[in-house]
Amino acid sequence: MAKKIVAADFYSMEDSYCGAPIFSSSLSISIDGHVKSVRDCVGQWAGIPTVILELEDEVDAVARVRRWTKGEEGLVAALRAEKFDFASYDAQRILENAAVGGQTATVRELLLAGVPVKPLPVPQKDNPDDVASERVRLLAAASAHPDTLQVFLDSGVSRDDQKDKDLALDFAARAGKLEAVRALISYGANPNADLSRARIATVDPNVIIGQVGPGNILIDAARSGIPEVVKEILRYRPNLETKNYKGETALFVASESTRSDEDERRAECVRLLAKAGARVDVRDKDGNTPLHKSYLLDVDEELLRLGADVNARNHNGETPIFTNMNIQVLPLFLLHKADLTIRNNRGENVIEARKGRGNAWDEALHKEIARTSR
Repeated sequence: MAKKIVAADFYSMEDSYCGAPIFSSSLSISIDGHVKSVRDCVGQWAGIPTVILELEDEVDAVARVRRWTKGEEGLVAALRAEKFDFASYDAQRILENAAVGGQTATVRELLLAGVPVKPLPVPQKDNPDDVASERVRLLAAASAHPDTLQVFLDSGVSRDDQKDKDLALDFAARAGKLEAVRALISYGANPNADLSRARIATVDPNVIIGQVGPGNILIDAARSGIPEVVKEILRYRPNLETKNYKGETALFVASESTRSDEDERRAECVRLLAKAGARVDVRDKDGNTPLHKSYLLDVDEELLRLGADVNARNHNGETPIFTNMNIQVLPLFLLHKADLTIRNNRGENVIEARKGRGNAWDEALHKEIARTSR
């Protein structure tokens, strides 16, 4: 390892590559009294050499760091060697993190080591400036990993904690995990839980952090873009017009995505929700309809087929052709009689409003106008 670091000309590197002080790591070496450290805080944004990133990964592999950061194999043995207190709040946080990563084997080992499943009191902060600790919510942590979740269900985790069961169901729905959704409903989670005032926090940054008012579980099921999950929640007749803190309903959320590989699935989600009775011209807090915010062509086609108004105006006086960023939808909007004479609240028509926002979009719009006017 030392030879690799020397061969990489490590000693000639800058002392710090800091693109953003979000988090940092340091790689240090001492050979014959010659010490060198390189600090990396999102160094990719600051021109950190690729070889440094490769060396960081190699050092982590040699040190088996992922035991500690991801809960991989060997964590419990290492904790035992340190005479760690498995009956502590810190142990529950470790268990929670292992569940977030889907480390089912480690979760089992931690439970066998004596980590309690009933939440322990959150320790008081020594420093008032520290970020407040959160109560451990094991079901919510495991919600995206059905195998790990089942270990907790078999252990009776949160059997009497309705909030944890409901939040876990919301997370599972958002992650599009049908098996976990069904297991949690069978366990007593409420598919019609009111989450309009919930302040949700989780150790998983890919789920939700500090979000206020997700609305209801159907909204997060729609957010997943998985038709089978939406269909499962619809079986329980949820309120189709419940809104989240942005004023969006489930149908609104289902239509929002910029990933072309989700187009067909999201169009099916929109179709399912509309068939159940959801309104296609519902408005968010800014007066936008789903057609204003949707990007995917199949979704836009489905919305228009279901009766969405191509000339609906938001609070800025803009119709969907003002706000939609997908060039491919221009022919579709014009085919459905998008009115190019409508002016927004600044007195601009769509050509004037979009001028300078991208030559490709401008050219495509003019091309479509010329084609349809023949």
